[in-house]
Amino acid sequence: MKPYYVFFIAFFFSSALVFSQETAEKHPIDVALDKCIDKNPSTQGMVGCLDEAYKKWDAELNKNYKALTLKMVAKQKAALLAAQRKWIEYRDLEFKAQLSVYETMEGTMFQPMIVNDRMEVVKKRALDLKSYLDLFEMK
Repeated sequence: MKPYYVFFIAFFFSSALVFSQETAEKHPIDVALDKCIDKNPSTQGMVGCLDEAYKKWDAELNKNYKALTLKMVAKQKAALLAAQRKWIEYRDLEFKAQLSVYETMEGTMFQPMIVNDRMEVVKKRALDLKSYLDLFEMK
């Protein structure tokens, strides 16, 4: 099989997976982001919308972290604290890596892309913490 067929098949199945995830109910922060970008489709408008979404995801992350610590015993809290500290190190290094890539790009289209990538890092952690919290709430 030629390599581009393998690539096409992999792309098709990964696209189907992404599409199936997008059809699930969107988080209110993502809904607000979509509405904001619809109202402000300029580059600066998108950057502003994405920055606002970043701030909301960061607040969601902190809310989930605090709620999670209230459900945990001391040993669990210590493990979560250690993981969170390492995640913050990862986040900061990831932001530097993203910047090193984007600062070599020319054009305004990369401005919203870097803000989006940063938002996605924080969003993922917020959702991960929420999934842990959901486990405790299942008890």
